[in-house]
Amino acid sequence: MKITCNVIKDILSLYIENMLSEDSCSIVDEHIAECRECRDYLNEMKTFDKEKIPVDTDISPLRKIRSTLRRKRIQAIILSAMVSIIFLVTAIAFLTSPEYIPYNEKSVTIHELGNGLVLAKFEDSVSGYDINRYLADDKSGYIYHITTWNSIWNRSIKKSNINNVILNPDGEHVVSVYYYQADGSEDILIYGKDINPSGGVITLPRLFLSYYLLIAVGFAVICGLIMLISHRNKKVFDFSTKVFFLPVSYILGHLIIKGFTASSYNATRDLYAIILVMMPLYIAILAAANLIRQYKGRKTAK
Repeated sequence: MKITCNVIKDILSLYIENMLSEDSCSIVDEHIAECRECRDYLNEMKTFDKEKIPVDTDISPLRKIRSTLRRKRIQAIILSAMVSIIFLVTAIAFLTSPEYIPYNEKSVTIHELGNGLVLAKFEDSVSGYDINRYLADDKSGYIYHITTWNSIWNRSIKKSNINNVILNPDGEHVVSVYYYQADGSEDILIYGKDINPSGGVITLPRLFLSYYLLIAVGFAVICGLIMLISHRNKKVFDFSTKVFFLPVSYILGHLIIKGFTASSYNATRDLYAIILVMMPLYIAILAAANLIRQYKGRKTAK
């Protein structure tokens, strides 16, 4: 049986690797000695085998890919953690939000002690109180305004015991004590003399949160204009974008805690809650913006 060139070419790769039997090698040797075409084909295969492309041992691209994946994973973890913190702080702020108690004779009572001190005693349902005082116009003593509140947290989760408080620990004269109900109605005189018998005394909510909100809005507008003007300058645009997210985070934090209301009878507490929401919100926005930027860059590259 005559061995064709096609058969020889099929086994030449095994012949080069010395993987044929002695009889098969003899057949290949006899054929290539007589067939120039197969001999040239064998030489080409040997030349190609000697000129194999060397294996690339540089793993820096793989390290770069691994670093990129790790960075994206960390950003995703940070984003998830910040969103969780935002929900946690918002939930706590809601659960501990003061629910002001309308005045009744048991919510708070005023007692004069024998040494000239004045004691404010609160009932068990009260979980918090606020006391403001100022000097009377005639400088004869101090006028006090008191309110009390409860909250979902104290009613349903953990009840806190409110200690009685001495209004004048340094022995200053107490002219009068009013109870305000945080609903815009007149304050109720519960001790001493009425400082304004001809008209009502009303304790108004504090408004400084509205000033902070206006400052944040103005700052955001200025940063937005800078971003619009410098959109061709990448460094300035990126920096102004990061700064822009600060007032935006404060505005969103205010909306989460206070909604569209800026006045508050407990403004300091609300300000702390807004800041506690603002900080993780800012980090979350930066992480989300970075992930979106990377996604758009990868999509554009495709």
